[in-house]
Amino acid sequence: MRRRRYLAAVAGGALPAVAGCASIEQPFSDDEQHPLAGGTTTVRVENLSDTDHNVETNAWEALTFWEANDEEYAGFEVAFELAEEDPDVVIEYADDPSGCEAVEGYSERVLGCAPLLGPGTRPPDPIPIKVVAGARPYGEVRITTQHEIGHVLGLGHGDEPREIMSNRPEDRIPLYEVRIEILETVLDAQEQSSEATRLFSQGTDAWQNESFEAATGPFQDAYSAFSTAETLIARSRNRADVFEGHPRVETIDLGGVRRHLDSIGERMGLAVSFTAEMLLAARAAADDETETANDHLRTANGDIRSFNRIDPPTIRDVAVALGLIRGISRDDTVIDIANEGI
Repeated sequence: MRRRRYLAAVAGGALPAVAGCASIEQPFSDDEQHPLAGGTTTVRVENLSDTDHNVETNAWEALTFWEANDEEYAGFEVAFELAEEDPDVVIEYADDPSGCEAVEGYSERVLGCAPLLGPGTRPPDPIPIKVVAGARPYGEVRITTQHEIGHVLGLGHGDEPREIMSNRPEDRIPLYEVRIEILETVLDAQEQSSEATRLFSQGTDAWQNESFEAATGPFQDAYSAFSTAETLIARSRNRADVFEGHPRVETIDLGGVRRHLDSIGERMGLAVSFTAEMLLAARAAADDETETANDHLRTANGDIRSFNRIDPPTIRDVAVALGLIRGISRDDTVIDIANEGI
């Protein structure tokens, strides 16, 4: 049920990383041996991305993985060597999948592409490998690079190692269910905070009209909704600790996840505070306790100013840091309140 709701929530323009890649089949030759078997393959790395990652290191780590595991998975020995001139393979890192249009079912969801080579196939010269880097976590970019090299070595999406070659996110993304759980909880918090914002606006409208008694109900309900959102964000923040010390922690931007959740959590805490203060102010004003009401109002306005000084992350920011998606078009902030005090 929750998975269905999550998928519907991000459907508008979502670009899940689950798409992985698409391979391009090649024409056949008369050679029954894999074109890279038994020799040294030269590789050039090209960086056309704005990523902060060291893509040369990323590529070399992916290449050395296959050197160490070539016979087990590909069934033949292969060696790689970096070279600038006349390479056999070019690994290109970019911020979008342009250049992969020849693959079947191409879309912006593609995270990479490479020719699927096997015994008797005629490879292009040079063999192109495309990897989308961008803001994706380093480890996720490396898995994509390993995945595409696997295609060049003749492996398909159903081959081992599944944590690299599978096109299913459950196989390729470590602790995938936990990441989904965190993102869904943040989405739940967003829904709560959006409802709280609507209720808070109702309360402030009543306050401005000096209908102080009428303002207490919306402020009370807004306080409850903001409190629920704060609890949900705290739960997500604690859940993220499971990635600490994980052997593949580099597949998630754990620091980014924590920063985003801490930022949202701080805002939620301030929202709970200023809503509680406005509830107390409305009650005091309804009882003609003007001085007490103004004291609570001043405190609320101070909290709102602090709230608005915090730059909130978007749902997209959280999802990208979790290593779930390359990016989505949804730019909603988790919560937004007008900059002016009440």
